[in-house]
Amino acid sequence: MIPDGPGPRDADPAYLAACRDAGLLVDIGAGHCVLGATRDPLSGRDFCLVEYAHPAPASHEAAEALRRHAAAVHPGTSGVLLRTAPDVRLCAPWTPHLTYLRRDPPDRHSGGDTASGSPGSDTASRSSSGDTASRFSGGVTVVPAAPEHQGRIRSWIADAFAAGAAQQGTTARREDAEAQADTVMATPGRFTLVAVIGAEPAGHATLLPFTDEVTATAYLELFDTLVAAPFDVRAVTGLLVEASLARAARAGLPLLGNVVHGGATGVPEHGARIVASLHRRGWRTEHVYWHAPTPTDTPGN
Repeated sequence: MIPDGPGPRDADPAYLAACRDAGLLVDIGAGHCVLGATRDPLSGRDFCLVEYAHPAPASHEAAEALRRHAAAVHPGTSGVLLRTAPDVRLCAPWTPHLTYLRRDPPDRHSGGDTASGSPGSDTASRSSSGDTASRFSGGVTVVPAAPEHQGRIRSWIADAFAAGAAQQGTTARREDAEAQADTVMATPGRFTLVAVIGAEPAGHATLLPFTDEVTATAYLELFDTLVAAPFDVRAVTGLLVEASLARAARAGLPLLGNVVHGGATGVPEHGARIVASLHRRGWRTEHVYWHAPTPTDTPGN
């Protein structure tokens, strides 16, 4: 049966019903969870993904019980990925894998910055579709991507896939990273902003419509941002994010981003520093995916 109490972030009943019908909602004795095998398309590694659990895994002991159960169901996988609420902290052998964060656009009636403007913007012209081309001091213009930008955007997104794989200790073949970039480029509703300095594209922010199937929450996902050398990465990235927030505000949606983690347990790593920096700038964590190796002490071994 579908549990009638809240799970992590109050899972959507339609999601639970679909998982039950697919045989993915399983009884684990003390509760229920949604688990299944998944493959990383870049590394080729197989994982057991625990997307939902009821009761929510709020402690290390609860996470370990789910890890042992997942490994018993899918013993051939190289690890377990577990989704938790934002305030859960796990210790070894768990390490953070991905952190998803949201930032809500400014309230138009709050008296603060309006959603249609960006700090430091000198002028902005709006097209008939509602998209803006904003010109900033320092000669930076943020514009909707034009056809001549698409090849550069594809390459930047492939670079991001390769960098993310490297941060998690794997090497992505260029053709595989480009195949993933092609999937992103073909996503319905994709919208990319490009920062231009002079006549040179300096970076991009690629936005995708996204609905979290677990909670049925709709977002505008800031899938990737990248600013190329030798441009000012911090300043230009900030302008691209503010322009993305303005678009999210026009859509009436929160902006969703993610941070890739890597490194050994207990070692302060780049991803954790990025998350802390984003928190200081008004973002808040929605949920976290944790990784742990498949245990060898599963029932029956």
